[in-house]
Amino acid sequence: KKIILESNLHIRLLATGPPKEETGLRPIASGPRSVEREIMHIGHLNVPKPEMNDETSFHDIQLKLYLHYSRQIENEGPGAGALKALEEDPRAQALQGQLISYGNRASIFEITKLAMWYLWATHEFGSTVAERNLNKFLDSENIPVVNILWVLGIEVDKTIELKNGIRIISIKEMPDSPEKEHFLKDESFNRFSNNLPMPKAAITYTCEVKKISNPETSDREKDKHFMTFSNPLYYVALLLNTVNGVSCIPFYSTSYSSREMPMGMFCGRSGSAPLHEIWGSKSSKLSASNALDLNELLDAFNALSPENRIRMNRIISRLSQAKRRVQIEDKILDLGIALEMDILDDNKKNDQLSLWFRLRGSWFIGSTNQERQDIYYKLKELYDYRSQVAHSGVLCGNNKNKIGKVIANWETYVSLAEQIICKLIYNNKPDWTKIILGEIE
Repeated sequence: KKIILESNLHIRLLATGPPKEETGLRPIASGPRSVEREIMHIGHLNVPKPEMNDETSFHDIQLKLYLHYSRQIENEGPGAGALKALEEDPRAQALQGQLISYGNRASIFEITKLAMWYLWATHEFGSTVAERNLNKFLDSENIPVVNILWVLGIEVDKTIELKNGIRIISIKEMPDSPEKEHFLKDESFNRFSNNLPMPKAAITYTCEVKKISNPETSDREKDKHFMTFSNPLYYVALLLNTVNGVSCIPFYSTSYSSREMPMGMFCGRSGSAPLHEIWGSKSSKLSASNALDLNELLDAFNALSPENRIRMNRIISRLSQAKRRVQIEDKILDLGIALEMDILDDNKKNDQLSLWFRLRGSWFIGSTNQERQDIYYKLKELYDYRSQVAHSGVLCGNNKNKIGKVIANWETYVSLAEQIICKLIYNNKPDWTKIILGEIE
């Protein structure tokens, strides 16, 4: 049984078996086991496209669309005809009451919502695409869903394509959604009572999941592919903090059906939002060249043992927090802690921390004697400042001129930390003795 929408928005229903007389539908063709029956000419009845400004201003886009198209299927006319056609489709009937998966969530299937999506899709994509995707949804065991991680701290002018279909997308290029609408209005997201910065980009991945979700089974193999690519979105957000000058943190995670497939914004929504002690307020422009090494870094990060991934997660999170902080004392303390976790993790007895801190760091990323010497003294400065704040709570005796010099050198300290952390992701277990003796380049 197929729902077909022709170019003039003429809906036809292909069904098996003889026509049912009680429907009042006129048979227009017949065969041994099939009948093609005319439903109605939608184009002649002119289904109105919704004007988003017509609804109450505090309604979001999802509710506005729902209110508009629910009226279209309730009234006599093309919407009611589309609903009737779907109600008679055995494929749609079989889905009634089933949970339809959308990756991180599922919602109960309702034919009325499918009819609303169908009318919306004819306006958005045209009759051919709406027809094709409606039938594809009804016929398929799997459906495409988009896993989305909205992030703070970055902006992109155009989509950045990473490996395995992962993309970094500007908010303006993201499909319409209530979240996008809230973020573009720069309003406080309704999960929070205080004002927060709003995301300007999202990290996404599209994959297929089983259409019907069974909540009574513990077997999650059907959604394994989706879950496998949930973590990498967080990994990408984490590793973006190793890009010079960039601080990126997850803000809101959700998943949608693919924009051109049912049920779109007619299937409800859900998501999760992590809590951060420091949110930050600045955004950095990210380009494809900035993210050039991200694919290789992501591969190296995935190759780490689970224990080392957790450790590097803490280190990079501390680096990110240092970048997001405002007070230089807090920034120095967080950056020093991040580097201590990174290059002093095996110093169980805390022997000569300052010496090992600058020796290891300078030999690890320096390639010439002059370069190592410069790095050595910068790391010595950083560790001294970190110790001042940690032990007394005061930086440079509160001398404004000296503090000004620390602020002027901040970007240099951060750049060294980024380089060391990236290199340790690639080379997670360095032989520090051989490195310091110059046996390893």
